[in-house]
Amino acid sequence: MLSDYLIAPSLNSLFVTGILILFILLTVIFNFRKIMNLTFYQKLSLLSIITLAIGNHGLIHLGVEKQYGFNPYKWV
Repeated sequence: MLSDYLIAPSLNSLFVTGILILFILLTVIFNFRKIMNLTFYQKLSLLSIITLAIGNHGLIHLGVEKQYGFNPYKWV
């Protein structure tokens, strides 16, 4: 079933950005002490990059839901 969805490039990018956000989350968890030692502007830059990644992933979800009717909440 999932292989039917992962044909379109937008769905592939959704999958890849989801994996990257998971990687970012794990990196933050395992390096939390180092992140807390960053300067204010370094933390702000890191937070901005993470926010852009999550926002981009959300916009891809919006497009995929509209185009293909892809809603992962229906899987639950």
